[in-house]
Amino acid sequence: MTAARTFYRRGLLVALMLAGLLGAAACLPVPLGDPAKSKADSRYFGVWEWRDARVYRAIIRPWDERTFAIDVLTGEIGDDPATTKPKARDVYKGWLTEVKGQTFLTMQPIETLGMVNGDPRQSYYIVTKVKLDGATMTATPVSNEYEKIKDVKSAAALEKVIADNIDDPKLFTPNPTVLTKWTVEQMKGLEKLEETFQGWK
Repeated sequence: MTAARTFYRRGLLVALMLAGLLGAAACLPVPLGDPAKSKADSRYFGVWEWRDARVYRAIIRPWDERTFAIDVLTGEIGDDPATTKPKARDVYKGWLTEVKGQTFLTMQPIETLGMVNGDPRQSYYIVTKVKLDGATMTATPVSNEYEKIKDVKSAAALEKVIADNIDDPKLFTPNPTVLTKWTVEQMKGLEKLEETFQGWK
């Protein structure tokens, strides 16, 4: 197996593991929007948590004035609910794009930033529609199984497909993920959580 295919398969497995927000069906070959024209909306800053069999915390900070650094910590909850056993850590650059009055978050793994000629790795992007409602964020991934998306070759082409089909439920994966923002009291435990995941990258 080539290095490129190995890297891409790792990315898909990570996305599958993260389910919902980072579902494998949201892995696209091109991004949505232009990060240079975006704005890092401060309402997204903080720690966003969701759970299934595991617990996921997406720590969103400003990368610069236009983009986010998104550090996703995946863990298993131990006997003590306050402790988390690290299982994975993945870091992304993210940016927001408005399409037909709706907000989309594009996430690019930092491993694919600044690749040079001859780098065998294959880029992929995670694109999800996001909606804020106070301390709740609903994330609905764009599906890479949508027929009109399969052959897109550029960010502009992807944006056109989404704009033209935004009311088609098949454009999105069927099960959105609901994330809850940490409270001020919970944020006091952020340093300890990050220490637990030190070395996981």
